[in-house]
Formats: sequence, structure tokens, C-alpha cells
Amino acid sequence: MARRRNRRKNLPPETATATIESLAHDGRGVAHVDDKAVFIAGALPGEDVVFEYSKKKKDFAEGRVTEVLKASDDRVEPGCQHYSICGGCSFQHLDPEKQILAKQGILLDQFKSIAKLEDVELWPALTGPFWGYRPVSYTHLTLPTSDLV
Repeated sequence: MARRRNRRKNLPPETATATIESLAHDGRGVAHVDDKAVFIAGALPGEDVVFEYSKKKKDFAEGRVTEVLKASDDRVEPGCQHYSICGGCSFQHLDPEKQILAKQGILLDQFKSIAKLEDVELWPALTGPFWGYRPVSYTHLTLPTSDLV
């Protein structure tokens, strides 16, 4: 059997600096470094951050904030102790009211770029308590293969 080579590109060992331009759909900040889009976890638009690369591809890169040089006025302290490791609430570092506006903006961008719809009217966002509940639940279902026929 042939062996597979590890074709992972070596990541730069040093950190880099970037100014965050916008938010991606998953809550990561988007910046451009060396004409390449970089998705940086833990960053907000308007911030200057120091980050380390976690993945580098031909067309884009990913990274994690190591230091915030200039914080956004919308940055808040995440309310959950597991925020940095869980991944379930990727917008917790953004002010709750601004989270709603950011998610509406992302939705409108997706209507425009994916569905090719321009003037979409959004209903007012449903809101509730910001802490103490989880609005999304992921469940896993396993069926025996004989039941799938």
C-alpha cells in the first residue's frame, strides 16, 4: 500500500497584524493580508488585531486572534466560560444588540449573493434573554440500515 505524504503547508511561525473589514457568516472577522482573504476567529469589524495562522490555503487563510490592538466599541466580554473552546456561540464577543444587526446583514448578503434577490424585506427579529438559553439544538439520530430501505 502506498504511503500518503503529509502535504500540509507549513504555517508561518510568526504572528501577523490585520485590520478587520467585515464579519463572515460564522462570526469570524474578515481581513485581507497579502491580497488573500483571512478569516480570523475572535475579531470584529474595525479592529486592529495580531493573529496567528491556523490554516493557509491557496485562496484564503484562517487564523485566531492573539491580541487586540484597537478594540471595537461593540466588543463585550463573552458571557460563557466555554466561549473560546466550544464554538456554539461564535458572536458572544459582539454586543447583543449588534449581533442582531450583524446577523440581519449577513442574511441580506446571502439573499443577494446566493439567491440573487435584491430588495428583501426582513421581519423584525425575535429577541429574548441573551443568556441562559440555547436557541439552537443539534441532535444525532442513528437508524439501522435496514430501516432506510
